[in-house]
Amino acid sequence: MSNPATPAPSPNRWHTPREGATNITPVSTPGSATRGSVTPEILASVEGLPVEGRLPLLKWREAMELARNKTGLPGMSVAVLHKGKLIFAEGFGKRNRNDPVTAETLMPIASMTKAMTAATIGELVAEGKLDWDTTPVSKYVPEAQFGDPILTSELTLVDYLSHRSGLPHDDDPWDYSTATRSDIFKRLKHMKLTSKLGTKLQYSNIGYAIAGEAAANVAGIPYEKLVEAKVLRPLGLSNTGFSQIEMGKRPNHGMPHYADSFQDAQQGRFHEGYPDEDIRLLAPSGGIYSNVLDLVTWGRTIMHHGELDGEQILNKESVIEQLRARTISRSKRSSPEFAPSSTYGMGWFMDSYKGQAMYYHGGNLAGYSSNIVLFPDSDLVVAVLSNLFIAMLPNNVPYYLADEILDLPRTQDWMGDVAVNETIEVYSFIAEGNQGTLPPRIKNKPATHQLHQYAGAYFNPLFGNVSVTLATSEANGVFNKRLHIRFENMLSSMEHYHFDSFVYIQDMWSMKVRKMLSFTTGKDGKVEGFQIEYLDEVQVFSKEKEEKGSGGCRGHEEAEEEMLIWKQDSGQYRI
Repeated sequence: MSNPATPAPSPNRWHTPREGATNITPVSTPGSATRGSVTPEILASVEGLPVEGRLPLLKWREAMELARNKTGLPGMSVAVLHKGKLIFAEGFGKRNRNDPVTAETLMPIASMTKAMTAATIGELVAEGKLDWDTTPVSKYVPEAQFGDPILTSELTLVDYLSHRSGLPHDDDPWDYSTATRSDIFKRLKHMKLTSKLGTKLQYSNIGYAIAGEAAANVAGIPYEKLVEAKVLRPLGLSNTGFSQIEMGKRPNHGMPHYADSFQDAQQGRFHEGYPDEDIRLLAPSGGIYSNVLDLVTWGRTIMHHGELDGEQILNKESVIEQLRARTISRSKRSSPEFAPSSTYGMGWFMDSYKGQAMYYHGGNLAGYSSNIVLFPDSDLVVAVLSNLFIAMLPNNVPYYLADEILDLPRTQDWMGDVAVNETIEVYSFIAEGNQGTLPPRIKNKPATHQLHQYAGAYFNPLFGNVSVTLATSEANGVFNKRLHIRFENMLSSMEHYHFDSFVYIQDMWSMKVRKMLSFTTGKDGKVEGFQIEYLDEVQVFSKEKEEKGSGGCRGHEEAEEEMLIWKQDSGQYRI
């Protein structure tokens, strides 16, 4: 059975935290007393409740800790808001090698950011500065042009925010980019749109980046400042913000983790990274961090159409528009508990669970997973954060709690068999993806050029600049001259496969996918470029003309130094 909450992690991820984190001494962080914030002083205290109220919470705590261990999570936090009262807020496991996760622990929320982007845009719509579905977004972001000028003139904010623009669910061309959003948008005219404008959901992170930039351009301030002004400050979400680097400056934050296998995860063997900034370009689609206490306040506000503590904070009509079905995310029933189909509004999936209406969204980044589920019929909000990339338990915790709190029929062991089986499936999926889809290797077919002749600078109008260098790298204690490829912040050695084809590793920290490129030779017998397959098309990278005396291989010394640094690895640890 497939849980409808969040799709399995794609081999295409945004964020690549480097390893070798420094442990941070925990410091108590009392919550702010601003509007809507949930402070530690009003946390559900199991020990302080009468026996009849204590038993369910103890049961939930025990069940979640058992599930965390069974599914192999280093740490997790859960908060539950029911009828305006915080009835459960707990941390489980560890946020780094030494310190426990608490309900206050900060973690990236990844794609849950999308709903806050849509809410921010909704406030500008309410002010008459934007509209949902009339004005083409290209008016506000003229750089966002596509190969089809008619489509460019048609795409509105609703199209981007409901994932029906036709942009693909793939971030390879800008995964490691240090360019500005404006520079990246200029490349989009070279991208193949893989779906027609219509009711089909085709999830796209870059589409949300375009929508967020449109709002920022209209408001005249950076996107991040706009979200703070329109959503975070008005709702009193003082533990929510942008930038993993900024999150890392606060004492109680979770470090990113991954495990090499499900067995390693169950046994507590993890790789730990540290907060990184690679998501900056796509911040409108996944750049926010928070904790579960702020998140249930946020969920409660959306569930009540912008009202919080008796005051209308967000525009009611705009929130209602965000919760209207726009695209079809699932067209057939996944299991008896859920609706025959599910839809997507603007920043929210919509479904039903055992007759209860449900709004939800999950998120995945390298080292983190998250989920929030709203049950408006019963005034129930559940938020879950974890510091592991492959984490299916956060998708299933809300169903277990809904069964418990709303006394729904028990039909599946959500935090046991379902979560474990889904986790096994995802680890298998990742392992297969890491191998890549390479053709059969033809033996004894050497390269047609000497290695140094492949080195040089290459360019593709969608991906931008790529460099290939010949440098020294180490494998099993042996140092050899090898080709290396650099794309923005990605650096990988290359292994000869056959003929003029080489394999490299697209290292996304928690995922390492094998990919192939094939060099091409011009009429003059020299290397003229290379090709890769991308979205069922061949992308051609042209080799730039060599500078006189360069030998086609610039920056060897720098590349050698980079490779030696890059090979350092903090290894596993056990918790």
